[in-house]
Amino acid sequence: MEPADLHAHLFQVTLTIAQPAAGQELSLPAWIPGSYLVREFAKNLQRLAARQGRQAVALTKIAKDRWRAKCQSGKPLVLSYEVCAYDTSVRTAWLDATRGFFNGTSLCLRVEGQTEQPCTIDIVAPKKRAGSAEWHCATGLAGVNTDARGFGTYRAAGYDELVDCPVEMGAFWSTTFKACGVTHRFVVAGAAPRSTTSASSTTRARSARRPSASGTARASRPSSTTCSCSTWWTTATAAWSTATPRR
Repeated sequence: MEPADLHAHLFQVTLTIAQPAAGQELSLPAWIPGSYLVREFAKNLQRLAARQGRQAVALTKIAKDRWRAKCQSGKPLVLSYEVCAYDTSVRTAWLDATRGFFNGTSLCLRVEGQTEQPCTIDIVAPKKRAGSAEWHCATGLAGVNTDARGFGTYRAAGYDELVDCPVEMGAFWSTTFKACGVTHRFVVAGAAPRSTTSASSTTRARSARRPSASGTARASRPSSTTCSCSTWWTTATAAWSTATPRR
């Protein structure tokens, strides 16, 4: 996954299926964890193409959010596509010159028949532009091979965990604190990459008095929370939290 064109709000996605089925089907969900109204994520997907080796593979759209690849079984299938990310809500995806954000339900095609299998996602940093702030990456997914800024490879136990861990990119403000013995990371998108003692202390104090969403915090239940604010701490809106057990 790569923020390919910041000004056109386009993510470039490449999906590799090592062992596809013959006539492999793929889809995007019409829902998102925590908000179960019917969504139209597929409308933002464009330029979908597939190949096996050097051979192009025909794709048939069998529903508004579902495709079938005319592929052979057992031979790696590679799909490439773009996603227009132009929604500032917490349910979809956003990309511009200052910030990137996405939920897996907006960008990650679901491989039918393989949703319970472990998977990885490679998050590529955008190209550095002269005069622009350095971007970092934050997500609740477990890192496999990431750099100091958080870009690189992450893993998920299956598709459900992949789409339950949104990704934030940009020059955000971040801090860590402990609650019930568990280290939490708090990320604020839209805030300068520096801390304010009063806000940080208030956040720690409030969080430390509360257990995790499922009762008792444990070291095996990492938490990552992001907020988005249009001005410094004054109009913060809740964005997402992944304080849920790993599946």
